[in-house]
Amino acid sequence: MGTFLEEVEARRKILRGRKTINRQYYKGTAIPAWAIVVLAGVAMLLVGAGLFVVLQKFVVDAADTGEHHTYQPALQIES
Repeated sequence: MGTFLEEVEARRKILRGRKTINRQYYKGTAIPAWAIVVLAGVAMLLVGAGLFVVLQKFVVDAADTGEHHTYQPALQIES
């Protein structure tokens, strides 16, 4: 993100005798703000999808090993 945020605004005072001159320097970013937002959103979606796949493979599928649990709910008698 730091490479996209190179927006710089600077002021410099130049003294000439008794008169002070203010000069402003403004440098915008290389890509527009909406593109930064779109890239950040797509990156978050890709990270979320990758994390989902990793957790699905190692956590959820690892729990389905075919073992039967010792706990069985009590039978309820209907009358």
